[in-house]
Amino acid sequence: MTFGASNDASKYFQTAIEAADWISSFQVTPLGSGWGIPYPDQRVWGFDPYYYSNGSITADTNGIQAGVRQQLAFLLAGHDAGLGADAVLNAYLATHDPKYLRIFQVYYDYFQRSQIPNNLTQASDNKGNTINNNGYWPEQVSMGAGPDRVFGTSDDQVQLGPVFPAAEHGNPIAATLIAYYRLSNDSTALRMLNRYGNWLINDQIKSGEYAGAFPVTQHYLAIGWKPRMYETTESAWVLCELYVLSGNRTYLNAAIAAGTYMMTKQFTASNDTRIEGALPYESNGTRYNRNVSTNHAGFTLLAWTQLYRLTENTGFLKAAQRYADWLLSFQVTPPGTPWGDHTYSNDTMAIGGYYYGYDTDSHIFGWRVALSLWSAADAIPGLLLLNQVSGDQRYIQSSELAAQWLTKMRFSDQLLVPLQSLAIIKYVVSSWWGLYPQFYQPSMKEVQAKGITAYVDKARSNSSSITEHNLSWFEQTFNVDFNQIDYQMASRGPQYMKMIWSWWPDLGFEPRYGGDIAFGQFSIANYIEYNEDVNSTRTLLLTISQLANNVQTLPRNLTLSIAADQELLDQAIQNYQDGWYPIATAKLEEARSLTKNLTVILSPFTEISNLTSLQGQLTVSIIIVSALLIGTNFYWYNRLKRASRKRATRSKRSRA
Repeated sequence: MTFGASNDASKYFQTAIEAADWISSFQVTPLGSGWGIPYPDQRVWGFDPYYYSNGSITADTNGIQAGVRQQLAFLLAGHDAGLGADAVLNAYLATHDPKYLRIFQVYYDYFQRSQIPNNLTQASDNKGNTINNNGYWPEQVSMGAGPDRVFGTSDDQVQLGPVFPAAEHGNPIAATLIAYYRLSNDSTALRMLNRYGNWLINDQIKSGEYAGAFPVTQHYLAIGWKPRMYETTESAWVLCELYVLSGNRTYLNAAIAAGTYMMTKQFTASNDTRIEGALPYESNGTRYNRNVSTNHAGFTLLAWTQLYRLTENTGFLKAAQRYADWLLSFQVTPPGTPWGDHTYSNDTMAIGGYYYGYDTDSHIFGWRVALSLWSAADAIPGLLLLNQVSGDQRYIQSSELAAQWLTKMRFSDQLLVPLQSLAIIKYVVSSWWGLYPQFYQPSMKEVQAKGITAYVDKARSNSSSITEHNLSWFEQTFNVDFNQIDYQMASRGPQYMKMIWSWWPDLGFEPRYGGDIAFGQFSIANYIEYNEDVNSTRTLLLTISQLANNVQTLPRNLTLSIAADQELLDQAIQNYQDGWYPIATAKLEEARSLTKNLTVILSPFTEISNLTSLQGQLTVSIIIVSALLIGTNFYWYNRLKRASRKRATRSKRSRA
């Protein structure tokens, strides 16, 4: 399989933009924003709901009964808002549509407004142990009706807090700020990153690992609780990137500690080929969970590959390659592919996905015979970066299969669906299961074990079996019956049964799945586009430089323009080498624009020996070239910081 032969970048851009639209449509926004979920209290603007069930936001959580008119709500930002901000930033770079800058600004304001220190600096557990959360973001907000007993009014009780102060919730925000800083050189973003980096250092367990969503990491370690590999791998990557931006060796040392800890846990010389090269999932509990999972696969590859690039320690590269080989063995691949798993290769919907997990005690997949959206999405940039270092084309081929699979993982029959969203009923274009499934289940045995097929068979023979129940307030209000909706979807055949099984029999989805998909699809789309354009840009710039070298004295503005063009190209190349493909493509696009204008000015002069004949024509052109000196970080800084006040001047670029 040749990379890029079956799909060009436009298909992946289209999927990514749709995913960005999806997650941002749930952003809590100022009144009158025109998108998202409007709410009157500024403190919650930029948060994202993390879970819907049976029409209600965060139903069945902390006493909220599913489908009942809400008096309370709980929102979680953290990874939700971080993924959303990254998605809309990349959507802007792909489309130049200023609406995405307005959405990004709401997220960015939340990051600035809410970063601790404030009265949320200290967190404690039920034993009275505390930890300093300076630099962390309060990732949860709880809300309730105030004295007027009307939810959604100005007297609502709103409380922000670091309820789950884990790297899992801070790292996605940090990753977005890293991308934004690489694009804009905004010093505010760098200050936030350094404050968060200090928190990340303080939260690290002394042997290098990170715990899951619990405060007081060292305390839980002392009483026998174990770390979780997801946070460890993701943090190792973020720490590498913080070092690259700041040069602070403390970040690199912490990243090395995390990466080394990961190597000590990697399965090698195992009798079970299903886990050879993998990492244990681990767990916040009193015993290690040795089960393996692909949910941290992408960050594992990013962390080890970057550590190799930064330290030249070949141990990190060997660990990354061994791990990538394991990951590829968990991917459903077409017959004849020399790697991957072919058990479900007859299911075209399954090809490209990665199994989520494997039980190392029973040596079976168990209910985890399931393909995870975020496993595939996160794996893509990790595989692409590892390919750049190792040259192994299987990694590119695997990432493309994953990207192709993600384009299929959506509900194509979109309806206008009402949801309870804070004080309003929000209508979203989707199915009742959201836009994306949580997993795809290739095994019909698991579908049967979940009771889906039996439910459909019973309803076909006895239709009253799905109508004899008490309707909730939500069902009565909107004249829907969730049992009927279950039946309507599942009765359409195995494909839909396999896509809805995870929440069965309840309906539910997480908006952040859109952010996950956007992360992977924007990576591969920009990777392809960058490689299509970089050589021609480099050639054009070389031609310009050769023409300019034949002139004894150039006007200063033109000399500066050529230097700015070269700097943009250098930045594009560096971002590409570092694995920040959307930023690399954005920088390259600016370089191409400037290069083409310089080419128009200089190309007629194939023989530049008489500066006098050239000077008069250049005088007029210098005005044009001088205007192009926006091609620096200052350009992006102003665009993104003044998104709510400044309209983009560039035309919208079609991707479809």
